[in-house]
Amino acid sequence: MSLFEEFVEAFGVWDVARPYVERIVEEPEMRLIVAMRGEALTAGQVAERLGMAPAEAAEFLERCFQRGIVHKQEGEGDIRYAPADFYTRLDYFIRFGEWKQLPAEARRALDERYVREYAARVRPTVEARMRGEETEKHLHNDAVMLLPEVEEMVEAAQEIIVLPCDCRLAGEHCERPIEVCIWMDDLARGMLARGHGRRITSEEARQLLRWADKKGLMHTADPNWREHGLTAICNCCACDCYPFRAAAMLESKGTWPRSRYVAVYDRDVCNLCGACVRRCHFGAFSFDGTTVMVEGKERRNVVYEPALCWGCGLCANTCPTQAIRMEPLSSGGASSS
Repeated sequence: MSLFEEFVEAFGVWDVARPYVERIVEEPEMRLIVAMRGEALTAGQVAERLGMAPAEAAEFLERCFQRGIVHKQEGEGDIRYAPADFYTRLDYFIRFGEWKQLPAEARRALDERYVREYAARVRPTVEARMRGEETEKHLHNDAVMLLPEVEEMVEAAQEIIVLPCDCRLAGEHCERPIEVCIWMDDLARGMLARGHGRRITSEEARQLLRWADKKGLMHTADPNWREHGLTAICNCCACDCYPFRAAAMLESKGTWPRSRYVAVYDRDVCNLCGACVRRCHFGAFSFDGTTVMVEGKERRNVVYEPALCWGCGLCANTCPTQAIRMEPLSSGGASSS
């Protein structure tokens, strides 16, 4: 078996990715993964298997760690490196590599395969939740959050970094902002150790959240961060972001990402400006094709379907007449604690 075939098998490379592997992973990295045989090894052990000097192997492994080829395990007295997989490497390649240099058809194919893999990985936990079962596993983008709630999170964080959104880079379905993923505390420190992420202050993070909100991005995070610890705040769109695309595949609306609020619409106060229609990712607010007169002006009529609302608050944040307010859902955890 050739090095390429051994690597493809060992690294879990998808069939659709095979034509592009050599642009995503370098040949020395392929040799490393094959030589590791699925084991967690010290730099000295890797040096022996690859015929490298120990210092050279250590430097090489650190570079592979930064590129998402291997994971680092720091134990008592030694540091070991374990093979990652193609799913992990692709995320780093999308965020920090030469993703845009791949042909457009390749990016589309890899994005579609990537979101299916993402959905498959979360499916068992999501389906258990949908059956009403308690699950210990924490899901990324656990719940849809309101802007004041995520502002409170960054205020409590000790370490904050911002990263480019891999979902929007991969999906390319809209032109909303890219550098909007906020990682905090241990999660942030882990990414900084890999050489990625831009440190920002709490005030800069709040400004970023408000700017992302104005640009029409929803906020998702863990509402139980006080118990679980701070991790990440994602600023999402429904067209690109994997949690919402995967939720559509899994038919998990309301369960994951969990809805905790619903918009309440007061038609009598509405001036039919249409801001809510433009802001809503899910069509909860829409124009029904008719027109009405408002203060002597003909305007398109707005209708609201609460069953389509995910509770992100983008509509309420923009409504100039305060015709929309966010109301906690009685079924679950509307507080930020």
